[in-house]
Amino acid sequence: MTSSAEGGADVEDDASAGPFRCSTASAARHEPMLATASRVDRWLLVEQTGPWGPESVPAGRMDPAAFAAVSRLATSYRARLLLIRRPSVATAEQHGITIFLAESRPGREWLMRRRVDGADELARLAPPAQDTAWQVETEPLYLVCTHGRHDPCCALFGRPVAGALYAREPERTWESTHVGGDRFGANVVVLPHGLYLGRVIPGRADDVVDAIRDGRIPLDLLRGRSSFSTPVQAAQHFVRGDSPEASGRDVLDRFGDLVPLREEVVDSDVIRVLLAGRTGPISVTVRRQRSQHAVKLTCHAPEPKIFPGFVLVGIEVPAAN
Repeated sequence: MTSSAEGGADVEDDASAGPFRCSTASAARHEPMLATASRVDRWLLVEQTGPWGPESVPAGRMDPAAFAAVSRLATSYRARLLLIRRPSVATAEQHGITIFLAESRPGREWLMRRRVDGADELARLAPPAQDTAWQVETEPLYLVCTHGRHDPCCALFGRPVAGALYAREPERTWESTHVGGDRFGANVVVLPHGLYLGRVIPGRADDVVDAIRDGRIPLDLLRGRSSFSTPVQAAQHFVRGDSPEASGRDVLDRFGDLVPLREEVVDSDVIRVLLAGRTGPISVTVRRQRSQHAVKLTCHAPEPKIFPGFVLVGIEVPAAN
């Protein structure tokens, strides 16, 4: 039996509450989302309409030659391959297959788009350097994980959020296959910056879009940025203005805030991260720690598991001039 992190009622094994849902259980035990973004520098997104199988990249319905081509392109770019589709509320039919390539490293961010007529053309897909049909995109892309065959929470929580974002940004919103962190659904990834947002609800869609369009991050939803290691993600969290550790300081919620300058392993579990602050470098020391209780990390997890996290050791901030 697994108890909540607050030592209260058993939130994960109560059969009377209905089927176990990992996202509901995670929220009920107040599990922190900090430093949980998957580590990804580059992305390849390929449109695949219809239902998806349970695999992380369910390619069973894709033409084998086309899948081989996009897999080669993903490998050559060292990119994470995701399948995407228009949200279920979308009404406009679009001919062809849409593909996106994205780079998420700070200072190098870009997003490109390509459309092909069908599987035959997709099987001949060439990278942007060899194909002038790729077009540069200047507006952010919103990926909402709705991969319900992989984890029910992704569909249960993701689809309403995809619908809400689609109502605001119909050309920029896509459903996606597994992005990681099912228990934080609904999960939204904002490209090209690789921002992972978790526990997004439909009522926050406007807040998310308004912040992103202003170059800001909705910090209360932030899991981390994919192009940074998890110690850097943790260090950024502890410095940003919405965390208790950062009380009294400016809110550092801009895309370009707190770029890592150096990461140093102090010992096996302690990492010191040097971040670029607005007035000078900020040194943040964090320590890895394992959860006190084993929990089910996905809806279909066969058994509970211990999971990693971070705690703050210390922050050294330069004195204001």
